[in-house]
Amino acid sequence: MLKLNFLLVLRRIRKDKKSFLINLIGSSIGLTAIILMSLYINYEDNYDTFNENTARLFRIERTVSDNVQNQTFDSTPYELPEELTSSFPEIINASSVRTTINFLSIGEKSYPKERGVIADNNFLEMFSFEFIDGNQDNALTRPMSIVLSESLANKLFSEGEAIGKTVRTNKKHELTVSGVFKDYPKDSHISMDYIISFNSYEGLYGEKKEKGWDQSYSSTYVLLGNSVKENELSGKIRNFLSTHVDYLEGNDHTLSLRPITDVYIKTADVRNDAMGGLRNNIVVIYLFFLVAFFTAFVTIVNYVNLTTAQLTNRELEIGIKKVLGISKTQLRYQFVIESLLMVIGALLLSALLVVLILPVFSSIVDRELPLAFQGSLFFFSKVFLISIFFGILGGLYPVFYLSSLKISSFLQGTTSIKRRKYLRKGLVLFQLFITIPLIFLSFRTISQINYLNDKDLGFNKENVLMTWVYTSEKQDLEKLKVIKNTLLQNPNIENYSLAECAPFFGFGEEKEVNWGDNSTQQKVKLSTYGVDQEFINVFKIHLLKGRWFSKEYLTDKESSCVINETTASLLGWEDPIGKTLENLKVIGVVKDFDQVSLLMKIPPMMLTMNSESRASTVVSIKISDTNRQETKREVNEIFNAHFREIPIEFGFLEDGFDKGYMSVLENVMKIFILFSIISIILVIIGLYSLISFSLKMQKKTIAIRKVLGSSTKELFRLILKEYIVLYIIAASTSLVLTYFLIQEISKISANSVEVGILDFMTVIGITLFIVMATISGKIWSASKENPLDAITIE
Repeated sequence: MLKLNFLLVLRRIRKDKKSFLINLIGSSIGLTAIILMSLYINYEDNYDTFNENTARLFRIERTVSDNVQNQTFDSTPYELPEELTSSFPEIINASSVRTTINFLSIGEKSYPKERGVIADNNFLEMFSFEFIDGNQDNALTRPMSIVLSESLANKLFSEGEAIGKTVRTNKKHELTVSGVFKDYPKDSHISMDYIISFNSYEGLYGEKKEKGWDQSYSSTYVLLGNSVKENELSGKIRNFLSTHVDYLEGNDHTLSLRPITDVYIKTADVRNDAMGGLRNNIVVIYLFFLVAFFTAFVTIVNYVNLTTAQLTNRELEIGIKKVLGISKTQLRYQFVIESLLMVIGALLLSALLVVLILPVFSSIVDRELPLAFQGSLFFFSKVFLISIFFGILGGLYPVFYLSSLKISSFLQGTTSIKRRKYLRKGLVLFQLFITIPLIFLSFRTISQINYLNDKDLGFNKENVLMTWVYTSEKQDLEKLKVIKNTLLQNPNIENYSLAECAPFFGFGEEKEVNWGDNSTQQKVKLSTYGVDQEFINVFKIHLLKGRWFSKEYLTDKESSCVINETTASLLGWEDPIGKTLENLKVIGVVKDFDQVSLLMKIPPMMLTMNSESRASTVVSIKISDTNRQETKREVNEIFNAHFREIPIEFGFLEDGFDKGYMSVLENVMKIFILFSIISIILVIIGLYSLISFSLKMQKKTIAIRKVLGSSTKELFRLILKEYIVLYIIAASTSLVLTYFLIQEISKISANSVEVGILDFMTVIGITLFIVMATISGKIWSASKENPLDAITIE
């Protein structure tokens, strides 16, 4: 019997190849899109879950609140881990960690900058590391020791063992390799190729790591006991800093726990000063999930509609089989096998498409999305079983109704399918309902990316060469001054600036600054860093009030500062010139300029003159638009001739800016738009199939109206009116969903494009055009058919 059913199905497929292929291709495209989106969602949602202690690992975050603002930071005092473990038995381990970027060298051979972290041995105990060589129990206990990743060890010591060998950082400090670990997984918010022991801090930076409880430069990670409740512990540690520092009234520093698995996707509003690294936004994940859900639903609905439409053409076949005595069970077996073959075929085709497309997809979203990952067997088993389930369910819906009808129903043309018009209208309504939000989100995403690309940054990023130069010694600063005089003789070099930070090049130091008069002294948290007189000219920052630092005013270095618009607004100063911040007189106000990311709000800033002693300096050089690459080469040669011990390489600010802050967002949004378009196409296919099916069921009605004298235009308007009413209902209700989605997507970026009534009207107009273009041709052809054909068919 099973063999016979298979043969009947294969014969049916050969007879109706066109319908089978349309259904197969449509289902395969939908499944491929769903699987790819699910792989991306699964990857992003599983950051840091590979750790053995994932459920008990947390990061301590510090929220600073004063009378004018609240800010959350990932940085905490170095002393915090030891105090937490001794004060709270719920915390069984804790570690301070901070990122570091260094040039590494072996002998005379130097390598490009590598990203690592500075940590203690507790860090190795808390997180999951697999050591290949060395003793993990004490690898980071000794000063000036370093642990390397496997890939970095192979690069540095390709000819032998790394343990016990010497690695130099920035050609100044010698570190001994004490261990080698397997490459840390990429799906972690901590990016590192090496770990330097925290006991090396004084040797590396010339100062002790313990800077006091009012200074925060590292992230604190804690490991909780098995039965510890997060909420209860959060309440206990909340005001822990206040027991060590006396804050002014109205100024609070509170602590909170952040689950390690939330750091990557739920810290868009947190200043990552200590750890840095790439972050995503939970709203992006929600949007992908929403599109995946819509795509899945539309794929299922389309499959049901196409299957139902095909089966209505087989009413005569079903009726004859019933006359010949074939049971309902046998009919259902046949149709279920047909449905299974369709679903399995779609799964196999989509699997092939996923394998072919995944490398391209991974490169676009800038993620290494593997087909084989932890839990992949469960993931793909779930995809397979869900597909089979909905495939069978989708096939059974029309099959059970058709196979259970009486023979007289087929002969009289009064099948249950024809009577279920409200269900068909409901499906049409839902197809239209989800089309408007998808189109709107696609257009909104394009507008948002264009807005960020075209946004006034508050500074000019074009033709600016930038790099870090280590200036821990006084003679290094003197070298920079000599180089400046040499470079400015080049006609292609316009300006040269030295600063502690620069836009999209480092973080300013967060300082609590006194403000107000003597009777109302208060503190406010400001982002501060030192600049020189040429800084404003290199970046073309607009001065709104007052003046900039000048060599003509010798007191500028010790007693003056410049603030941005946000600071003035925050403090309620309409005329800030002459006001005092931390004993520094405000001499100017500059237009707000983006400092860290376009996705974050511009912080309140205070700029001062450079100090004479600093560990590193940002060199910014404004060049002309001609001979850019040649000028860049000359600048690199001059710097490397003066700083032979450290390889220096300048890059253009616009290149680093685009790569670091926009390319990932743009790529993710391109994928989102692509999948939205796929979903819209599937909606159009489904809508077309529903219209075709519905019109097929109305052939007799249309024929009778034509016989009674209705013209083609009248019939066209009558039938079209029915679907326009459905569109109006769908459009009015879907606007609520669209508005909600807009509110959520606007949380991705602090700089969001405004949405107006015109935008809504445009999308509604586009959607109406798509609907009209999809259904008008089919309605027009149906209304022109010869009524005799419909009557004789029935």
